Amino acid sequence: RGVALLEALIAILLFSLGILGVVGIQGRSVQLLSEATLRSQAAQHASDLIAEMWVTDPAQRAELYASGGATPVRYEAWKAKVQSGALALPGADANPPQVVVDTIQTPYAAVSAGVQTVSAVTVTIFWVPPGAQTTNSYTTTAMILEPQS
Repeated sequence: RGVALLEALIAILLFSLGILGVVGIQGRSVQLLSEATLRSQAAQHASDLIAEMWVTDPAQRAELYASGGATPVRYEAWKAKVQSGALALPGADANPPQVVVDTIQTPYAAVSAGVQTVSAVTVTIFWVPPGAQTTNSYTTTAMILEPQS
């Protein structure tokens, strides 16, 4: 007589395990979506900074944008956007972004007139996802080339 009741209890147990599995997968997908959103925001911040550097005088690029520069005015304005505002990254104020600008002047090889300015720019942005203990980072490197006479 108790066989039907036992079968029903086992079916309920299996169904409950399945529901718990689906809830776990849903929770993990929300976490991954949140991480992808933050990484996308970091990539957008880095892209915005590099795009701004393209229109800056190459002679002043390192002075204005390098995080270790003497008066990095434009870096400070960009860093404020990363750390506060609508697209701020959580934990970015405790881990400020790093911008390295290496400017190299190389002579043109084909013609012996003038030089070319090459700026190797590396942008690294740090953030801490909500509820996490570890710091995530996004790093991108760009080469900005322009002829100069």
